[in-house]
Amino acid sequence: MTLTIEQRDRLRDILPRYQQKPTGRKRADLTQVMEAILWVLESGARWEDIDKHKYGVSYQSCHRYFQEWTESGVFEAALTELIRDAEDEGRLKLHESFIDGSFVRAKKGAMRSGTAGAAMAGTHVPWVG
Repeated sequence: MTLTIEQRDRLRDILPRYQQKPTGRKRADLTQVMEAILWVLESGARWEDIDKHKYGVSYQSCHRYFQEWTESGVFEAALTELIRDAEDEGRLKLHESFIDGSFVRAKKGAMRSGTAGAAMAGTHVPWVG
């Protein structure tokens, strides 16, 4: 996901401001960190797949920021702001959203929830016990 200039400006007000240490590497641009995190969440890629040259930050740093921001509530606040922005521009309508869990397998010992959908028909998943 590529953030617009306006989105970056809004996120700068939400994301924490860290002091630059007198020694060591310069801190990453936190809006680029957010872009990398959103790319992982959107694409389903592994953290290790983050392109350090594109986002200017390592996957380890992205994951560390993600964990910190999730625990502190910063990530939720930033995501809420991005969602509000998308709704205001008409790019997102949450009242029309739904979650499809038809391909989620039940845990061993759980009650059956019905038959597989048409997309799963004919597929064979071996049982490993």
